[in-house]
Amino acid sequence: MKNHLILLSICLMMAAGLLAQNPATPDTLTKKSASVSADTLKKEPVAQKPQEQPVKAKVRKDTRPLKDRIDFNLGTSFWVNKSSTFGQVSLLVSYRFPKILSLGAGPTYIFNYQRGSDQNLNGWGGIVFARAQLLKFFYLWTNYQGIDNQYIDQNSNTRDHTYVDSWFLGGGVNIRFGRRTGINLSVTYDVLYDKTYSPYINPVVYSVGFGF
Repeated sequence: MKNHLILLSICLMMAAGLLAQNPATPDTLTKKSASVSADTLKKEPVAQKPQEQPVKAKVRKDTRPLKDRIDFNLGTSFWVNKSSTFGQVSLLVSYRFPKILSLGAGPTYIFNYQRGSDQNLNGWGGIVFARAQLLKFFYLWTNYQGIDNQYIDQNSNTRDHTYVDSWFLGGGVNIRFGRRTGINLSVTYDVLYDKTYSPYINPVVYSVGFGF
């Protein structure tokens, strides 16, 4: 019995010595807990946020029927003076955008009778134009016109022809008879006017158009 008590005393002393050399302080326990927590967080999968889809810009579609986008116009000019009789006819087709702008083109024919030389002169060409309907009854107008035009050579008093450029700027008014039909009255000025070869008597041109 005595020997057992001695052996138990020795074991308790050895345990006390080991604890004294490596005491389990609160800081040590905290560090171990933090290490375990960090390792646990590293091992846990992180949920990924879903990628946001880019916002697409809304594009407005033109829902108008085709008949409300296309316009036809029969343009005419006519005048008579002491030296000549002039007439012009143009058939124009245009696309009308949703707001105020219209773009179009078409062929044109010019007739010019010169009384002094008793000769008929003709011109064929094309027109490209832009129109801005600023108000219900008022619009601005510009067009480029290229004409293969006949003229009288003053030296030989014979007919010849040449290509003539014209660029008109001006405006006009609408007189409506219905939703699509009406009359257009316009005044334009040819900024490229050439007195020698131009089919027009002067750079200011008055026109009447019939829209449908």
